[in-house]
Amino acid sequence: MEFVMKCLKDPPVLIIITTFWGGMIYTMSKYFWVSKNLKKLLVELETFTKSNLSYRFEEFKQIMLSNPCTKHPFEDFQDSLIYSDTLAFQESEDKIEYENVSESVSGIQTSTDIPYYFNEESMVYPFYNKGFVATLPELLTGFGPLFTFLKIATAFGLLDFSTAETITHTVAEFVADMQIAAICSVLAVGSCLTFTITDRLVTAIVVMSSCHKVQAKLASLFNVVTTESFMIDLLKTSKIQNHENGTILKSIPKSFANTVQKDLANVIMPYLDSLIFGVNTLNDTMSKKGGDGDELGGLF
Repeated sequence: MEFVMKCLKDPPVLIIITTFWGGMIYTMSKYFWVSKNLKKLLVELETFTKSNLSYRFEEFKQIMLSNPCTKHPFEDFQDSLIYSDTLAFQESEDKIEYENVSESVSGIQTSTDIPYYFNEESMVYPFYNKGFVATLPELLTGFGPLFTFLKIATAFGLLDFSTAETITHTVAEFVADMQIAAICSVLAVGSCLTFTITDRLVTAIVVMSSCHKVQAKLASLFNVVTTESFMIDLLKTSKIQNHENGTILKSIPKSFANTVQKDLANVIMPYLDSLIFGVNTLNDTMSKKGGDGDELGGLF
């Protein structure tokens, strides 16, 4: 027990233990923080489907921007979104007509795969020092030979061969320091292996699993439209508009003739009938006052 306490109080051993537990606490706290935010995001996204995303997009946008893990990736992701499933025609201030353009896709499409924006580099690594975590195993491994040889050097410096009594006393201290030197090497290598295994397991089980679930959920909400399919949809839209324009141009003469005929029948003819009736009435009145003569020459 006395030897164990002496080892724990030894500076090289304290440095190795402090480095190991400090790195472990820092890494695990960051991993679980990222996993917590990704799981929270996944729960909020469960209510969204491809069919209701179009009219709930603002709500979806606020959720993505409020989560620290997806805020910056989503700001870049918005530039790749394509709203090409309908065309809106506003006939008046209060009435908007919608016409389907593409039959092959629906909802909101993206021109880039989801993992291009939402991946480990954008949702996980920015929230802790990846380089520091990657350096910790190498740092712990380096502490082993460093402190081992340092303790061996200091142990040899303790030897005193001046008298038999000092030889006995210094040899005992030499052996104790040599034991601590060996423990430094074993402790450093063991800490490195423990940290590496724990880091890999927690990363795969806690962090990456949540990250992949978020990727899968986002992929289920957005169709990926390629350049070729987008050009096909654009060509289809152009053909629809050209056909409608041609139909309108062909119907203009007929519509104009029908409009003129309708105006003649509904407006001009009743006006002429009323005018003729008034002239005839005036002619009869004048005939009665002037005798048998027709002042207007019997035109009507």
